[in-house]
Amino acid sequence: MADERIKRYWSREMDALLETYQQFQQLLPSEAHAGAAHAGEDGRYVEYLIREYLKRYLPRDLEVLTGFILRPAVICGGGDKSRKKDEHEISSQLDILVYDTAHYPIYQRFGESVIVPPEGVVAVLSVKKHLRISDITHEIEMLGKASTLCPHKIGKKENKTKARSPFTALITLEDKIGEQNKKKLTLEQKGKKAFEELQAFYSGKKPLYYDEMVDFVGSLSEWGLYKERLTKKKETSYFFFEYDKGNRSLGFQLILQNILSVYYENTFEQLSRPGFTDNCQEGYTAEWGTISYDYEKINRK
Repeated sequence: MADERIKRYWSREMDALLETYQQFQQLLPSEAHAGAAHAGEDGRYVEYLIREYLKRYLPRDLEVLTGFILRPAVICGGGDKSRKKDEHEISSQLDILVYDTAHYPIYQRFGESVIVPPEGVVAVLSVKKHLRISDITHEIEMLGKASTLCPHKIGKKENKTKARSPFTALITLEDKIGEQNKKKLTLEQKGKKAFEELQAFYSGKKPLYYDEMVDFVGSLSEWGLYKERLTKKKETSYFFFEYDKGNRSLGFQLILQNILSVYYENTFEQLSRPGFTDNCQEGYTAEWGTISYDYEKINRK
């Protein structure tokens, strides 16, 4: 059973985030369109706001940054020659990188903009001020490519295992899905349209790895699609969550919960994972079929 005090706490935190953004729009209004007068700054402010809120709750080992993942073709520590025949690879520019700076180095840093090796990447988030259906394919493809740079092994020499891939998400403060329709879409209809876009893209991808499929797509204020946990049946669903006004933090909690999950699973020390977020179960309302995949973890030949 959920702790009502914790539920109210997270709900108020999300209300504060959304209110802060509304204040920004209020101070710099645009007469021509929704949002602030300077569209570029508006988008950057959304990224900045989400980064600042993530920083509040993540362990100090993790930094919330922006920039690029670089997978160099070099021999790894401990005589690991698995990359000997690799090519030098780099991601596209990523809106938000959650990176474990306590355990892993950085190539270059300019303020919060970085170039980092893949081993320390805990999460990759793509942020859209206004998410449209036409954005989804490009963004999830970019997130999938970022994931394919990150496979590595962790643990002692005699007992190395594949690390868990970074958590990936496409998030927005408010979506514009179906805005051209005469009749406004319900949140569930928006979620279904987003799922159909995921299904169409992934069904045409061979081979398809579970780890390269985006973990979360949705808004921080109204609804979200969350990927089913790994199963043995080689197919997965996306669960639809609709947030009620008293608990608009469900999406943010799912994001935070999964970033922590990757961090604790991949950290060498025997850390005990804390009970920190609400259980996020009551918002789940629908799913619309499955997407079959070929492999679980990304395999780089």
